[in-house]
Amino acid sequence: MSAPAAATPVTVLVVDDSLLMQKLMTQIVNATPGFRVIGVAGSAEEGWDRIQELRPDILTLDLELPGRHGLKLLARVLKQDPLPVLIVSAFGGPGADNTIQALELGAIDFIEKPDGTGQTLDSFVRHVGSALQRASASRRLILATKAMTQAVSAVGEVGRAPLARSEPRPAGRAPLVAIGASTGGVPAVQTVMRDLAPSRLPMVVVQHMPAGYTAKFAARLAAATGLDVKEAEDGDRLRPGGAVVAPGGNRHLEIEERRGELVCVLREGALVSGHCPSVDVMFHSVARALGAHAIGVLLTGMGRDGADGLLAMRRAGAETLIQSGETCVVNGMPKAAFEIGAAERVVPLAQIGGVVASLAGDRPQQRTA
Repeated sequence: MSAPAAATPVTVLVVDDSLLMQKLMTQIVNATPGFRVIGVAGSAEEGWDRIQELRPDILTLDLELPGRHGLKLLARVLKQDPLPVLIVSAFGGPGADNTIQALELGAIDFIEKPDGTGQTLDSFVRHVGSALQRASASRRLILATKAMTQAVSAVGEVGRAPLARSEPRPAGRAPLVAIGASTGGVPAVQTVMRDLAPSRLPMVVVQHMPAGYTAKFAARLAAATGLDVKEAEDGDRLRPGGAVVAPGGNRHLEIEERRGELVCVLREGALVSGHCPSVDVMFHSVARALGAHAIGVLLTGMGRDGADGLLAMRRAGAETLIQSGETCVVNGMPKAAFEIGAAERVVPLAQIGGVVASLAGDRPQQRTA
């Protein structure tokens, strides 16, 4: 009896002008079960030609390339026929700005290049492996979306019995909007905050990112939305029209209410749900501090960080929304929240801002209608 045929590997094209990085990436990818490098390219122009020739499943892309910049290649690729793109970037300086811009354009994830030390190289190998898995999950979602013959219903209640609320929804002041995201979250967070900007609601964001990127991410959000957005510092006060982004690193962001003010608290801690900062930690703190006077939004991401915290927010009386699967880059975190009954609403990305604004602004009218 013949052995079963092996599964077809996911093919990867590596675009990097460094021969050393081409070789290193090829070794790492080929050593990762289920993945195979199908080709390499040393410039954006060569990369484009190789994409047309080889039709890879996943692209890894350095942004600093000779000739045409990597960002231009990224925009061209995503416009023609979206495929998962992983940015392999040098850390720091303008490189961080370029990486954020690439994520805004639609790259699904990024990996910092190693600096040559053994410890950093080991970490790089692990990160490439996990990023490939995220990219593969994103590819499956892209293929499934293309195959869909019917659109998933727009805004609506999740098909679950509602949970009992601990208290009636309060009126009188704008609720806090708590947002969590991971893979694919950079453009998603920007979309939600941009659409919410006219409402001037206070917002707190946990987006999975390493230290060194979140401050630049906050600055770009401020420029794109017109809101007062900053990387959170311990003791920061949150007010209408203001937003904070949890700093990457080894501290969790929690929100406390002190004398009528919302205060950011940063605490060192171990990974929670695989992350620090963790969406779960932030959502749980919002549930404790504000109860029904908050709105929780869980966006695209792999894993389940945020699911348990969103459930805590719902049980405390808060409105809870998740991004619909067909609009996610990776429908991991929202799906996990849906499966445990944490979400009241499943909303396409383009409609989340409007739904949140309506929930925040129409509560008194809805209660008296």
